[in-house]
Amino acid sequence: MATKREVLEALNTVNFEDVTVGDTVVTAEDIKNYVETTLAQLDNRAAKAAEKAAEKKAAGDEVRARIKAVLGNEPKTTADIVIALNDPEITPARVTARLTQLVNLGEVEKAEIKIGDRKLMGYTVVE
Repeated sequence: MATKREVLEALNTVNFEDVTVGDTVVTAEDIKNYVETTLAQLDNRAAKAAEKAAEKKAAGDEVRARIKAVLGNEPKTTADIVIALNDPEITPARVTARLTQLVNLGEVEKAEIKIGDRKLMGYTVVE
């Protein structure tokens, strides 16, 4: 099935004639203007979505940098990192997601550590 953009671009290549629908006359120019306006709206939506994605990526990069700055040679748990960052907008889930990204990038190592009777994941910076 074709996308909306593909259909509109195909319609943009057709030479239409005036059409009467009920009592309304739709001119070829009206159809062409509608197609062009709708394509422009799709372009604007795509641009806004790309801009928003770039903002989210930049925010994620900033959080990753802050997390990496907190880490050192001593293993720290997610809870330790959240406490060290002291930012109400940075949740344990957000820290875990960024730590996973850092581990996948090879910038942080993950190892199981034992605290009391509990086994937790500890994170350190790769040197």
